[in-house]
Amino acid sequence: MRISSMKNKWMKIFCILFICLALGGCKQEQTEDIYILYTNDVAGEVNGDIGYAGVKAYLDEIKSEHPYVGLVDAGDFLDGELSRQSNGESIVSIMNAVGYDVAAIGNQEFSIGLDALKNNIDASGFDYVSCNLKYLGSGKDPLKKVKPYVIKRFGPTKIAFIGVTTPETLTEGKEARAAIEADGQLLYSFYEGNEGEELYEQVQKTIDKVRNRVDYVIVLSHLGSNSVTEGFSSYDLIDNTSGIDVVIDGHSHTMISGEGVYDLDGNNVVLTSTGEKLQNIGVLILHPDHTFNTALYPKVYSYDQQVQSLIDELTR
Repeated sequence: MRISSMKNKWMKIFCILFICLALGGCKQEQTEDIYILYTNDVAGEVNGDIGYAGVKAYLDEIKSEHPYVGLVDAGDFLDGELSRQSNGESIVSIMNAVGYDVAAIGNQEFSIGLDALKNNIDASGFDYVSCNLKYLGSGKDPLKKVKPYVIKRFGPTKIAFIGVTTPETLTEGKEARAAIEADGQLLYSFYEGNEGEELYEQVQKTIDKVRNRVDYVIVLSHLGSNSVTEGFSSYDLIDNTSGIDVVIDGHSHTMISGEGVYDLDGNNVVLTSTGEKLQNIGVLILHPDHTFNTALYPKVYSYDQQVQSLIDELTR
């Protein structure tokens, strides 16, 4: 009876531990820095002082020194001459080789045409995010693979990456708008109503869905920080929402190493952006004490030869 009782006791302990792990109840604390490298508004600048071969080499260097590293983009990568010549396919091939994890949809992603954008999303090894992309057409949504957010694990730590696309995509006469118009009717909305309020509400709903499920919320925002329509900047977004930790910005081609902006609840949100055309590689470090550091690096000192060979082949 004693042996049977001990056996039952250990079986109960095992079952409790199994259920605990299965449900994620035994939460482990972050013990290592997490590095998130970021780019925005690359606009087809595949070569240059940094170039995608430089991004890949820098990514590999950071990975060799730290266990938890990601690479993201805040939009407008399917742009520029090489993108137009290949309907975006060459850019996606390069980004796949570099090893991107997540990318926001920018306005220029639409400029290659809806069919080409769909094909590139299908061919990409990374996730596309935009929480304010609303299909208005009939039938199947061509961009159904675009997600409002994705959650990525870095060891025990979970990060939600939420995408936001500028409502300026709807600017009259631009290629982006033409790509999503059929017979005079728009196929997509960007929650552009009520002078920004509709956008803030949609982003807040998305934040609320994930905030209690993750350790960090990072917004990949293709809104811009200046020279944009009033109500639609990343400053406006932060001012009118709560629950965001970091905003990685694009669209206005602004260089912001790291700026503190107060959200709706008075909490400090980090805003950062690399400029344009790989002027810089951005680095966000998430520390175990839940503090952040950001930096922009304008130079690299090595280049990945495989990625460079691919670029050379595609740009001949």
